[in-house]
Amino acid sequence: MKEIELPYIIFRTKSGLYGIDAYTALRVEKPERVATLIRKFNRMPEVTENHEFALIKKNEVEEFLYSVLKYAKEKASSKMKERVSKMRRWGLFRLLGIPTGHSRHISEEERLAKENREALLALSILETILKGNLEVLGYSSINVEVREDGIYVNGELDRVYTELIKVDMRAAMALLELAR
Repeated sequence: MKEIELPYIIFRTKSGLYGIDAYTALRVEKPERVATLIRKFNRMPEVTENHEFALIKKNEVEEFLYSVLKYAKEKASSKMKERVSKMRRWGLFRLLGIPTGHSRHISEEERLAKENREALLALSILETILKGNLEVLGYSSINVEVREDGIYVNGELDRVYTELIKVDMRAAMALLELAR
């Protein structure tokens, strides 16, 4: 069991008080996974002017989040277009009785659907959070424990980080680097 002090940048928008993981957010494999690293805070945490492990600067947060939002919109749109195009082509081939490999099409559709869902989730999260002006308040941190069975925040299993380290090797390596 190793404990990590994970840096967060705290910001306020019209929809509430949030923080984004200022270390892992730049280390994930896919930009749309950044949205899952945003946490809602019910009360104002202790805030400082800087954090030694933060990779995102306070003045870069707004531009960073809006660029991820733009990327998520483009990716969701392109994956949906790709899915529809492949489904049309496959349907046409089936209608004409041309064998094209049923299981190959199913696995390709499942892969595209998964990528589309991930982009749509990020888009939904970011559109909800980024309402109104974004005011950066400073840095804070949360204590994270890396255990055999997952990642724990404040003594409770954190499903977001636990799932993230299963699907994203770069994020897992980033957390392990901090745990040393």
